[in-house]
Amino acid sequence: MTDATGGWIVGWAIGLAATALVVLLVVLLIRGASRAANKAEAITAALAESREHTAGLWEIDTTNRTIVRITEAATAAREHLAAKAGQS
Repeated sequence: MTDATGGWIVGWAIGLAATALVVLLVVLLIRGASRAANKAEAITAALAESREHTAGLWEIDTTNRTIVRITEAATAAREHLAAKAGQS
């Protein structure tokens, strides 16, 4: 085997090793991206589920305002009845 032939063999070996390394890195990159996509889908589904389960919380302000109006009306009615009872 001559020096030129040995150089070609070393060159091919280095090229194959570099190609194998690149293929391995690409496979790892694709697997990582796939896992990240699966996690993102799971997170999105969990957020949608939590939105559905907490939808009633957005009505608390309306409920509080209604309670205040009812309390004020009951207080006014009680004061009116007390005033009428005091007149009799």
